Parts: sequence; structure tokens; C-alpha cells
Amino acid sequence: MFEEIELINQRPEPFKFYTASDLWTDEHTSAQMLSFHLNEAIDVSSRKGEFINRSVEWIVSRFNIDRDSAIVDFGCGPGLYTTRLARQGANMTGIDFSGRSIEYAKEIAAREQLNINYVKQNYLEFITEDRFNLTMMIMCDFCALSPIQRKEVLSKFHRILKPGGSVLLDVYSLAAFEKREETAAYEARFQLYRYLCTAAEIRLIQLRQNTPYMHGRLHSRHPTSRPVLPRQPLLRLF
Repeated sequence: MFEEIELINQRPEPFKFYTASDLWTDEHTSAQMLSFHLNEAIDVSSRKGEFINRSVEWIVSRFNIDRDSAIVDFGCGPGLYTTRLARQGANMTGIDFSGRSIEYAKEIAAREQLNINYVKQNYLEFITEDRFNLTMMIMCDFCALSPIQRKEVLSKFHRILKPGGSVLLDVYSLAAFEKREETAAYEARFQLYRYLCTAAEIRLIQLRQNTPYMHGRLHSRHPTSRPVLPRQPLLRLF
């Protein structure tokens, strides 16, 4: 038992494991994540609906989005941003390797006859001859990437942007982690990682914690307590 506890508490190297494919392509997990995406009342897979609406209004105003605007959304999920921006007239491309989310997004686009090209693919492997006025990566995906992956993504952005194009990243601020602490607790008959939440939520928390600013292990004083998601990050332009 003590050997297992010691193993559990070994701190992995930052970004040693890349588990995004497990999170977004697993049949059960992807179904749960899609349901979280579509629940506009919670901040789990996506922001709350009100926040998304305000963000899109800001994007349209800040980048002068019109029918001549070509935008690509890396990690588009079920099209929460692509759909809204397409309704404003933008020519949208959405990339995501969750087949379940992409199919949902395609159904919405077809139903509303929106000009959106959806690509089911890991955006790290995305290649295109198209050029865009704006590249987007929302919901802190950039933070979950390793330094090497970030460099690759930024190089990709540079290649596919039109002259004078812009990059929009939604990232965590350092202030969000100033008061966070890593703790562990052990009790008799305590079962590690036993929470009243879905596997999707646990994997999402693990993914969010895999940033250069924070490394945390999931521990609880009570087996039935729910883990707390990180404080909401800020929408920033870089």
C-alpha cells in the first residue's frame, strides 16, 4: 500500500503526458464533454452562454468581422464560436478531433445554411493552403500544450495568416493561481480519486492543471466531495 501511495505522489515532469486524444475521442468521455459544451449554464467544457455571446460581440467589434473575414477556430468543439461568427457573415473554418462534436456542429451549420468548413483532425496536424484574417484558440487550449507544441502552433498561425492578420488566445492569467495550494490528505479506508463526478470532469481538470503555472494532484478529505475547477481565466489578445 505504501509503495502505491509513494508512486501516486511522484510528481511527473511537466507536459510528460499528452492525453488530449483520450479526453476528446473516447466514446463515453466525448459524449459527456459534448453535453457539458451544450449546457450554457456551466463553465466546464466551454464558457457559459452569456460569456460566449459577449465574447463574440467583442470579437466582431475588435476585428471588424464582416463577409470578407476568414477565421479559423482551433479546437472548435461543437461550434459555439464558429456558429455565432458565421451568423455575422464570417467565412469560418473549425478544427476539432472530437468526431461527436464535429458532427453536431455540422448539423447546426447545415440546418442554418452557414458558411462553415469543419475539419475532424488534431489541430496540431492541421495543414491548409487557405489563409485567414484571424486565428482563434479558445478555452485555454494553448495553456494545455507543451512548450514545443506551443511553438509549433504559433509557427502554424504565422504560416496561415494573411498579412496583417491577428491571433486570439484565451489563456489563464498568473493571478488566477496566486492563492492556489497543493495539498494531500490520507484517512482510513480512503479511496484515492473517488469523486462524485464523471470521468470527463476528472480528465478535464487534469488537462487544465497541466500548465506551466500550476501542477496539482486531485486529493480530497472526503471521498464524496467534488473537485473544484480553476477560477475563470481572462480573455486576452496577444
